[in-house]
Amino acid sequence: MRSMWIAAKAAKLLVGLRTMSMTMITAIMIMIALAPANAASVPSDDEQEILIRTTLMTFNDANMTGNYSVLHAKASREVQAQLSVEQLFEAFKPFRTNRLFFEEIVYEDYDSYEDAKFDADGALVLAGVFKTANIKVAYRLKFLKNDTIWKWSGINVNADKLR
Repeated sequence: MRSMWIAAKAAKLLVGLRTMSMTMITAIMIMIALAPANAASVPSDDEQEILIRTTLMTFNDANMTGNYSVLHAKASREVQAQLSVEQLFEAFKPFRTNRLFFEEIVYEDYDSYEDAKFDADGALVLAGVFKTANIKVAYRLKFLKNDTIWKWSGINVNADKLR
């Protein structure tokens, strides 16, 4: 009789542990699903520099040529879903009209306005300025990680000719 009682207790304990395990697994899955988009860490200084320079050079090339297909291809999925190549062409028309081209910044130093950070939407924000003898280029760039690759999700560039 006592061994039946022990077996019954053991069975109840096993069911309780299974229920608790399933609850813990469910809780972990919910925590993972609700993890903030900025769960990615801030890229290193070198990686930030690469993001800044390649994005600005792609942007400048698009403005110089009037071909925004590569800029669009390097955008985040979120931007690609909202903006077409033609819309980018129209949005950046003032850069073409005013010939605000800045290829010389590719080898210039820049100053960051603020430390790299994630905004409320989970986008990585990089802001700063390049200044050459001919032009001052202030930028505020936003990036989202699509899979494992940082893609631009916002480009705000203010270019002023100095001569």
